[in-house]
Amino acid sequence: MNFTLIPEEAPSDSLRRIAAEQIEGAIAQLQRKDDLNEGIHEARKHFKRVRALLRLARGALPAETYVSENRFFRDLGRQLSPVRDSAVYIETLDLIRNRYHAQLADEPFLRLRERMVSEHRAVLNEFTRDVQRQESLFHTLQGAQPRANNWKFYAGEFSLFRGGLRRIYGRGRSEKAAAFAQPSTERFHAWRKRVKYLWHHLQLLQPLWPAQIRVLVRDCDRLADRLGEEHDLAVLLETPVVQAMKDTDGQRADQLLTVVSRERERLRRAAIPLAQRIYVESAGRFVDRIEGYWLAYRPHTHFLPQGTTGRGER
Repeated sequence: MNFTLIPEEAPSDSLRRIAAEQIEGAIAQLQRKDDLNEGIHEARKHFKRVRALLRLARGALPAETYVSENRFFRDLGRQLSPVRDSAVYIETLDLIRNRYHAQLADEPFLRLRERMVSEHRAVLNEFTRDVQRQESLFHTLQGAQPRANNWKFYAGEFSLFRGGLRRIYGRGRSEKAAAFAQPSTERFHAWRKRVKYLWHHLQLLQPLWPAQIRVLVRDCDRLADRLGEEHDLAVLLETPVVQAMKDTDGQRADQLLTVVSRERERLRRAAIPLAQRIYVESAGRFVDRIEGYWLAYRPHTHFLPQGTTGRGER
């Protein structure tokens, strides 16, 4: 499964292929017998890649196709969110306890983790036992594959990507500025979503100039991780088990709040140099640069007769 363009393919054919492969991958993950918890996590990643692909081609897709398909994969991901979210709470608590072991080594934090594990198992078991729900997921996903194979695009070659790439990069710049001007959980989370989409877009476009784009892919991945950890820590404090801890053991709850606040500040500071490198250009200049790479990637398209879109464009 190759989440990237292929030089020999028309870009529209690449996008259809990639979307169909991501859907197939999600189906396979949801049928895993060895580790359904991990399968759910991976399936959600597949859904997010399809949504990123839709955003990249948004300017060349019929509006109704973009809206309906984006909503479709968003809603599928939400069906799996309770299982994944309950696992993230545990991972986030483990992360903060590993980094601040001396402050969070007491027995109350072990009991907090045990309650989170118990809740996660309950949510996962509920999903596992709901065979009808799983069959419905498989059925709807199987119906999505032929749709993806028949997506129609208004544009071809780099025009297929120009509008979506400009939109996501520009929004990322704006939301970065808003997050640092008036820091809040919501603003940093909104910015993180744009970083993730840009990361996926650059993964798709990496063959244009692998050595150059690989650096951006790496920086976007690292930035998304830092912002993701920061958001997970904020959400951890709002979980029912942590809220209950405030009533039963206020001192330990305050300890957790202190170290979480310290770590969130560290992660926000660590995001600054990455963000400055990624968003150093205006959206227009960024897209122009990527288009320059495109002409080196598919140089023959520059000489196509006007109005010709190349093989597979429709």
